[in-house]
Amino acid sequence: MTHPPLSEWLRWVAELPAACRAVPEGFPGGTVRVRAVVADVFETLFGAAAGAPLLAACEAHDTGKGERNRLGWILAASHTLWHPSLREAPGPRSAIERLLVEELAGLAAVVPLEVLGSDEERREELVRRVLRAAKVALPGESAQDAEDRLKQVDSIERHRVLSAASEREQRTRKVREAMARKAAEEAAAKVSRE
Repeated sequence: MTHPPLSEWLRWVAELPAACRAVPEGFPGGTVRVRAVVADVFETLFGAAAGAPLLAACEAHDTGKGERNRLGWILAASHTLWHPSLREAPGPRSAIERLLVEELAGLAAVVPLEVLGSDEERREELVRRVLRAAKVALPGESAQDAEDRLKQVDSIERHRVLSAASEREQRTRKVREAMARKAAEEAAAKVSRE
């Protein structure tokens, strides 16, 4: 099957339905049952019910902002999986489950869902994560091209690199401060000896 170009996928995600942007059940004013949405998507894609671990991951485990964000990303990914071309050929079930349970939790930890509306790179990241899980290639793009582009827009990796750079900078600053203290102590000791 020929899948649509990236531009159509980006439009599909940009047109996220109101139900996929609504507050998940379990939060104040929450109306969307994420578990039910995922169950429907899996029934359609695979002709079988979603497993208990996946459905449990689609429930709110607390009422914090991070948990609400995680469930919002699951809804956005579910909408992406609902694209007609994926309904015809959804890809491996285990990879889709891993995306929804593990990968999106990592993404939600570093990117607020609200940016999907304004940040085309985040929409592309979601599309590329879904397509990778579904083992789908964009027209004219090799698997290596797709992986390279995902690395360029990968928020989780960007966050990891920035955190590591910040930690290195803090360690370097502490070493410089320690060296400056030691130099000052040595200078003071030299003055007191003279």
